[in-house]
Amino acid sequence: MVALFGSKGSSSSLDPAEFERLKNENSRLHRAVEELSVLNEIALAINSTMTPEAVNELIVSKCVRRLGVEQGAIHMLGDTEADPTRTLIRVMQDGGDGLPMRIGLQVTGWMHKNRRPLVVNDLATDTRFSGSDVRDLRVKSLLSVPLELKGRLIGILNLFNKTGGEITNEDARLAAIIASQCAQVIENARLYTEEQKLQRLQEDVRNATVIQEMLLPQKPPSIPGADLAGVSHPARDVGGDYFDFIDLGEGRWGIAVGDVSGKGLPAALLMANLQAVMRGCAITAGSVADCVAATNHLLVASTDSKTFVTLFYAVFDGATRTLTYCNAGHNPPMRLRVDGSIEELSVGGPISGAFSWATYEEAVITLDQGEHLVIYTDGVTEAEDPTEEQFGEKRLAELIQGQSSAPAQTLIDRVVAEVLKFQQDAPVMDDITVVCLRT
Repeated sequence: MVALFGSKGSSSSLDPAEFERLKNENSRLHRAVEELSVLNEIALAINSTMTPEAVNELIVSKCVRRLGVEQGAIHMLGDTEADPTRTLIRVMQDGGDGLPMRIGLQVTGWMHKNRRPLVVNDLATDTRFSGSDVRDLRVKSLLSVPLELKGRLIGILNLFNKTGGEITNEDARLAAIIASQCAQVIENARLYTEEQKLQRLQEDVRNATVIQEMLLPQKPPSIPGADLAGVSHPARDVGGDYFDFIDLGEGRWGIAVGDVSGKGLPAALLMANLQAVMRGCAITAGSVADCVAATNHLLVASTDSKTFVTLFYAVFDGATRTLTYCNAGHNPPMRLRVDGSIEELSVGGPISGAFSWATYEEAVITLDQGEHLVIYTDGVTEAEDPTEEQFGEKRLAELIQGQSSAPAQTLIDRVVAEVLKFQQDAPVMDDITVVCLRT
């Protein structure tokens, strides 16, 4: 400890200039100790798993206590002009009236422009904020400091109404130091929280993938005199393509293939809804066309006008090899005849889930022994190579014609392999689903 005054009777004394220098040095050291103390308290209290709210509450609490103000708040910048700031946390002194104090657009605009501490000891008379939208509130004095990260303003630390005196430049300096040191801490806490949210979302997606795989047929049914198989490859973890084999009894099987509008989780949710609707309607409807009409009615009632499904539904009778089908806006399935010619199955009606007035027709065909019926989604024909050329119906038809003797699963595997080969390194933009019935 430096003695600023000599003992009584001492012959030695400090000259006025040396006395002032030591006094200033003592004040400087006191401020430095106080600054380091606050930062040390914050550093010791903060841990890596704290939420942004907890980190900000700690920072504001230290400022309110150290600087002796009624309230403190951290306002993070909003995403729109209509919402320039949002209060992330607010701390008040014990015994206050509990009413929040707020900054106005003028103060926020000043901080955007100047990016330095703002000290206002009498807001009512401060000409910089004449007509300020905070004047009608209870804000008498205000200290605002920017929260900057890599040159970017991410928020504002605001301290309201200092008790027992005016806000000083030293107060502003201390608050600025705290803000500059804590901006990265606040951002780290935000990033940690976002990472936790992302991990939970990824886990939800993984679970959704498993559930969706379980909703699709695990293995094809055994149909005397026929060979049936299907596969679906989502472009993302989950997809909006749907196929199903529905046991209708007495050797009759419902075969459904659908393509839901959209991608990812929203499409997957609608796909699950479509499956439930289809299975219920397939069992209760009097005909194939009635089933598709009932499905359309239920989808229209439960989805918005921008959501729709392309759907192909057919009932195959193994005993007679007859196929009764209805095509609701879906890619026409390709029937490969024994002579190598291809017929497209297009009878039906408009897309499902979009029009309440839609009506549907059905058609009946008999599949000869050795024929193939290939049902697919547009992820097959609209697959693009790096030059954005599409795989197209012509390539698919030629590929099917070249596999006229192949079992159903073999033909499906070949189609999928050729589509993926065609795409090369181009990103997979749509789900790929193929169902094949061979008689």
